Amino acid sequence: MIFTVGDYKVESASVQLPAEVVDWGVSLVMAPMAWHKTRGENVKVAVLDTGIDVNHPDLAPNIVTGRNFTSADTNNFQDNAGHGSHCAGLIAGCDNGRGVVGVAPRAKLLVGKILGDNGSGTLESVAQGVKWAIENGADIISMSLGTNAQPPEDFHEVFKEAMAKGILVVAAAGNEHGSVNWPAAYDEVIAVTAIGPTFDPATFSNLGPQAEVAAPGVNILSCFPPSTYAILSGTSMATPIVSGVLALYISYLKSLNQKPDYNLVRQHLDQATVDLGQLGRDIHYGYGLVNVAKLIAWEG
Repeated sequence: MIFTVGDYKVESASVQLPAEVVDWGVSLVMAPMAWHKTRGENVKVAVLDTGIDVNHPDLAPNIVTGRNFTSADTNNFQDNAGHGSHCAGLIAGCDNGRGVVGVAPRAKLLVGKILGDNGSGTLESVAQGVKWAIENGADIISMSLGTNAQPPEDFHEVFKEAMAKGILVVAAAGNEHGSVNWPAAYDEVIAVTAIGPTFDPATFSNLGPQAEVAAPGVNILSCFPPSTYAILSGTSMATPIVSGVLALYISYLKSLNQKPDYNLVRQHLDQATVDLGQLGRDIHYGYGLVNVAKLIAWEG
């Protein structure tokens, strides 16, 4: 069984930035409004993807450790595809006065290269990556990948283990305008769909009853190797934005000396959304567009 990053679209590569930029998607989820209270400190997010541009100035300061599950060279988790770096930048592109700023610019990154440079990986590499993230103390696992074939039940067990450990797993619904992919379709995983700047569902975004929340996923600017930037579209981009929102919220709870409770964090994430579709949960937006300002306000 093969997992892939899906049919995401590179809108523009090698983008040059004159100064520090906050992408429209990061702004839409109200991340800048939370930065006076938290920027993601004391939170670890595992990005399980094609690796990361280890020398990118917006990413390198936040990398804690990494591992390659796609080859015998386990210490080489350099991203040669660009997908993983783009996702990582949306979570934790650092606020260094240049380049892009992620949703949680001071969160730390655990990098699991579970997909090869062609954007695909095996059942074994994905499961190993999730287990590694659990063992390395991830607060959140971000997975911008999926398969439309239901995996065997023993694969499901690693996501049950993550939930039992209080780790939030966030995954892309997929980009085929079909049903929600796995692992996003599991109850233990937060399935993310994509919207555009007019708040309409992205034309490519998968949909279904498993959709839990939505986030911006069209024409999204973030990091790209080597040490540059690109504009991409896909539920792959919406997913790390949600992971970044959760990183801010968990960081804020920790700053209040509160131990984040898995069920409450997930419940609050859903309840603090902006309902964009049918009243309540629907197949396009889930509960709605994530909003970190509302999440933070929940705690006063």
